[in-house]
Amino acid sequence: MTPDESALPDTLLLSGSDYFQLLLDRHHRRYGLQGNVGRFAVTVEGQLDIDQLKQALNGDPIFCWLHSLRLKKQWPLQLPEWIRIPSTHPITIEKFEVSRKDDGILKALFARDIQLRDDPPFQFDLIHGEHGHTTLLFTWSHLLMDAQGAEFLVRYLGDALGDQPIQLFASKNSPFALIEQLKQTQKTRDFIFFEKKSMPISFLGESCSRQANSYHTLYFSEAETEQIAVHCKHAGARFGRSPFLLAACMHSFSDLLKRKGKTVTAIWVPVPHNNRKKGAFGPVVGNHLSYLFYRLFPQHLETLQKTVTVIQQQMINQMRKDIPASFSIMMDLLLRVPLWLYEKIVKSPTHGALASFFFSDTGKTLDDFNVFCGLPVSNAIHYPPNSSHPGFTIIFMDFQQKLHAIIAYTETTVSKEDIFWFESSLRKNLFG
Repeated sequence: MTPDESALPDTLLLSGSDYFQLLLDRHHRRYGLQGNVGRFAVTVEGQLDIDQLKQALNGDPIFCWLHSLRLKKQWPLQLPEWIRIPSTHPITIEKFEVSRKDDGILKALFARDIQLRDDPPFQFDLIHGEHGHTTLLFTWSHLLMDAQGAEFLVRYLGDALGDQPIQLFASKNSPFALIEQLKQTQKTRDFIFFEKKSMPISFLGESCSRQANSYHTLYFSEAETEQIAVHCKHAGARFGRSPFLLAACMHSFSDLLKRKGKTVTAIWVPVPHNNRKKGAFGPVVGNHLSYLFYRLFPQHLETLQKTVTVIQQQMINQMRKDIPASFSIMMDLLLRVPLWLYEKIVKSPTHGALASFFFSDTGKTLDDFNVFCGLPVSNAIHYPPNSSHPGFTIIFMDFQQKLHAIIAYTETTVSKEDIFWFESSLRKNLFG
């Protein structure tokens, strides 16, 4: 049941995971041309009616409430929060016509930013492309929700959730006692510090100027997706495909570093861990993510099978130690820490930097995404924020039983030739 707008809160505290996304937003703005902004594009066969979409958005309490949120200025020792700013301005959708082949997305849209204290935290664009296709592009601040939350919200707009109700907020859990929070934080800190030693990480190179993100999409047919699944089992993956996909990417990334004349000392990879219950359409609002952390040294990259084995063992060890839950508790505990100090704490294991390689697998959440606003869906894909400077991000997802991957990068550190080389190497690793 859709809530009445008056029943929705005037203020909303950020979670620890949201605050971590605020840190990433600060990092992106320092080295790139925009903040921590995600994009989700849905392409349908036929023409979406822009007036009907505007009417649906402005007549829905959830979208009106989300559109009114702004990030409140945070004072020392004050918890960060969204505040509701009443507005008489309706939710708008910009319309574009695309005549050339470019995935139905205008490159200029990827340069857009969202200023958290001044702008609505999301926006929509409608792109009419060739052959009667229409793409709806949803752009949002990652502080507001994560990628799966964005999927839920867009599918809700297009009446594409079936009879399942949408869940807006997470249920409130009983807070841990302070002493327990400190114990869990200590456990996570000791793990991340790797026996109290700073962790070396491999960089692609220095960026001499602030750059916008570039994207490169890899599409796999249904037959290729099945072939990858077979090779995944042959490589020894026992806990789903993600360890295999990560291993294949790390081999190609390591070889890319060598190609660019960089010494591979170690690759540090934080991988998002979804805290939602499987099968639920929500929560939508907030980032419901923790992380698993992988450390790969050159000896772990001798064969793909060995890399898969190492990743799986590290995953098992972290799950046994309950690292994802402990990391979430640590992030919640750090909510009152000023952002500049929080940044020093988070970046201290890696010499004040962020990991240069980021990986995620959103899984099969879009396998059943077939209809949007009554029209057949021909594609749906995420365009993730890239950590930039130097930054190399690859996201895997399934769409209608076919594997997709999107690479986010900056052209000052990775050329287009490097990207095509990486794709060729990755396909060889995936197919065996």
